[in-house]
Amino acid sequence: MPPAVGSTTSRSFVLDGIGASVDLLDLAPVGHFILGRDGQFRFSNAEGARLLGEEPVALIGTDFAGFLKATDAARFETFLCDVFAGAAATRHELELSLNGQAARILWICATGDPGRQECSVVALEITGQKQVERALRDSERRFRDIAAISADWIWEVDSSGRYTFVSDSVQTLLGYVPEDIIGKTAFDLMPPDEAGRVGALFDTIAIRGEAFRDLQNIVLDARGGRHDTLTNGTPIRDPDGTVIGYRGVDRDVTQQRRAEAALAASRQRFQDIVDTTDGIVWEADARSFDFTFVSKQAERLVGYPIEDWLRPGFWLEHLHPDDRNWAPEYCRSCTERLERHEFEYRLLSRDGRVVWLHDLVTVVAEHGAPRWLRGIMVDISRRRNAEERLRGLADELETKVQERTAQLRRISAQLTMTEERERRMLAESLHDNLCQMLAVIKIKLTSLPEQSQGAVIGEIVALVEQADQEARHITLQLSPPVLRTLGLLPALEWLAEEMKRVHGLTVHVEIDSCDKRLVDEVQAVLYRAARELLINVTKHAGVADASLACLCDRNRLVLMVSDAGRGFDPAEHFGDWPGHNSFGLRSIYERIANLGGEVDIDSSPGNGTTVTLSVPRCIGEMEICDDPNNACR
Repeated sequence: MPPAVGSTTSRSFVLDGIGASVDLLDLAPVGHFILGRDGQFRFSNAEGARLLGEEPVALIGTDFAGFLKATDAARFETFLCDVFAGAAATRHELELSLNGQAARILWICATGDPGRQECSVVALEITGQKQVERALRDSERRFRDIAAISADWIWEVDSSGRYTFVSDSVQTLLGYVPEDIIGKTAFDLMPPDEAGRVGALFDTIAIRGEAFRDLQNIVLDARGGRHDTLTNGTPIRDPDGTVIGYRGVDRDVTQQRRAEAALAASRQRFQDIVDTTDGIVWEADARSFDFTFVSKQAERLVGYPIEDWLRPGFWLEHLHPDDRNWAPEYCRSCTERLERHEFEYRLLSRDGRVVWLHDLVTVVAEHGAPRWLRGIMVDISRRRNAEERLRGLADELETKVQERTAQLRRISAQLTMTEERERRMLAESLHDNLCQMLAVIKIKLTSLPEQSQGAVIGEIVALVEQADQEARHITLQLSPPVLRTLGLLPALEWLAEEMKRVHGLTVHVEIDSCDKRLVDEVQAVLYRAARELLINVTKHAGVADASLACLCDRNRLVLMVSDAGRGFDPAEHFGDWPGHNSFGLRSIYERIANLGGEVDIDSSPGNGTTVTLSVPRCIGEMEICDDPNNACR
């Protein structure tokens, strides 16, 4: 029997007849234990005790299983039984359970046989190795997970360019399972012309052993469809630095290429539309009004190259002087309120022309504040020039209309005065000739001897007297002397008396005194109109009273004839003035209109009638007849 392990007198012992030097075992880089059948320590070298966190002497008599995790302790007991049963040397990995220390893993190997009471155990810590293996497994798992769910196609090739690994995503992208591609080259999946081009390029890269990025190529899927791909790869090197393969990723950019092509086509269509629009499409900074973009039409319409438009202050500098004060302020005010707005202004072109623009502006806000202005300037020079010409023609036409109106009024005034002169001449002729002749006849008839005057002579004298009265009455109606000598207002008062005497119509007269004499044309027309309206009252109103008012101010004279009689509906009876059916009122309307006056009828059934005539106090100098004294004075 060997001496007790841990004896202070000796560190030498004999294990089943084999002598060993404790000092030699302490120098070993691995742990060495002697365990009894009960699993207790009989011996531990220095490295073994360090692995368990104890001193070698302190381990003697303790159970090895007490240093293990519970699950590994049961496994160790089974393992120990197998060792003492004579099993071949076996290896196990056991995880220690040491208080206050991180988990540590031991690799152990033991030998024994049924005839022995002790067995030898060799232990080596493999914690770091296990951590590396676990990290490697985790990394590989993550890589495979990423490869499985990646929309890209992950691959590895050997030095001959043949695939050694392909991710499962190749099936989604190209319709191949990885086994269909392993052992093939990338060029086997390309159209011949593409394989030659990419092969030559790849040979150049491989010779230099370089990584490559975004190598464009075309591959065919399982159905023969073409796919645009971008390939990225990096070399795989052995410990000596020799390139032994490549690993990389292929990305299918077919849809991206199609979208880019569609976007480019859309942009081109938009650009074509912008460039052919008869207007300037533009964008500007909302704070400075400096352009950041203008379409090509800017050069055609205004003459300045695009580069000039993009210079700071271009818009403000080239505004027409008459628009430079209000246009920027108007645009700035709308911009601050984030309001879409449109306005018309002028720009001065490079050749000095004035270009009229209709500008439609949209305000683009960022964080609640105006940031960009975008819009389109439409050339409206033709329209504006046409409007200017139209205004000129309208002014010219208005002048001609005014001249023609003045001419018509002069003619009307002349006709009125001609008529008045004819009336006066007729009245004078009646007075000077017919009335005188009738008077002479009456005198001679009454101067006959009484014995020769019979009943017949008396009847003739009576008829002559009646004819004389009618002639004098006609003379007064044709040209009342009071109108010629005293003017309109006294003539209206006389007319009221005549209406009472002749027709039995009581006329209530209200006359405002006029400080100036009216022109003869106005007096004649108003007098005739008043007489016609009062006669209409006697014929149609069914009343014995009427009112006649004449009011004057500095510019106009207003004459009103009113009654409280039957009344009528002017619209139904007359219609529009130019086409009504009353000869008397039509004549009044035309004469008053020719004087630049107005006629208004206010009437309704059962509510009487009021006719208002309004004329200028004075017809302009060019509208007066040829009598130089017939003017406002």
